[in-house]
Amino acid sequence: MGVKKLIFRLLPVTVFVSLRSKYRLILKAVYKPLTETDFINILTKRMGINKGDVVFIHCSVDALNIRFSAYRLLEILLDTVGPDGTLVFPAWHFTYRAEDYLKQDKIFNVRKSPSALGLLSELARRHKDAVRSIHPTTSIVAIGKKAVEITSEHGKTIYPCDENSPFYKLLECNGKIVGLGVDTNFLSFVHCPEDIMKGHFPIKTRTDKVYDAKVIDNKGNTRIIKTLAAHEQIKFRDINHFLKNNISNEVCENFAYKGNRFFIADASRLYNRIVELSNQNITIYTNKAVIRNIPKS
Repeated sequence: MGVKKLIFRLLPVTVFVSLRSKYRLILKAVYKPLTETDFINILTKRMGINKGDVVFIHCSVDALNIRFSAYRLLEILLDTVGPDGTLVFPAWHFTYRAEDYLKQDKIFNVRKSPSALGLLSELARRHKDAVRSIHPTTSIVAIGKKAVEITSEHGKTIYPCDENSPFYKLLECNGKIVGLGVDTNFLSFVHCPEDIMKGHFPIKTRTDKVYDAKVIDNKGNTRIIKTLAAHEQIKFRDINHFLKNNISNEVCENFAYKGNRFFIADASRLYNRIVELSNQNITIYTNKAVIRNIPKS
């Protein structure tokens, strides 16, 4: 277990957040802020992002030590992939457990519900060319040539991350997944193989109950989207430990530059490796996740 995760488990959340903020301030005092040129070099030379790429982005602007604004950061990302590329962002509108959200019978408004997953995600949602998926707990925003293709089928089934989801569409687009200011503990893509494998995934990661979630779509119509929620035992996961011990850096890599955390992953290769390992009963979950799936014959 990493030092940060150990501290998080041992200390009250408020104390952990305070210590993290102080640590970030120390890093920003030690290192000079990244310039636009620095950041473009990280994207293109270190991460290998090219024109026409489809890139799924996890980001914490607060954790980045950059000399330019979040608005400019989004512009740089769009310029990097160009008009033939597509940027994809997680944009769910709450940060607590999906099951707790669904039990409240709230309404998700595709056009108006703000993203709760950081400033860059919210700026992407507000972009004039943004397209947002209708899924009530795992909404995704995309900007670019394949935005509609990537988001349009999300919510067609009860599994939030299955073949109809933007996560799986990354495979069809030879997509990349990146972290800006965050490490792979934020890598939501790891749940895609779980939903594809369903009962054949060794650990139970979804509820048995199917929820009827209310959604106001882009046309202002109220719809019901049926969905499962994450099982409560998914909290027993250690993504960084799993990746460090089972996934090569060529497939997925955490790295740091001037005190800033980043990661880069090849979606297809990562997906295939996770499925391969899952068939060997090796997953992101610790031995505290004791409830198993029972595959249907």
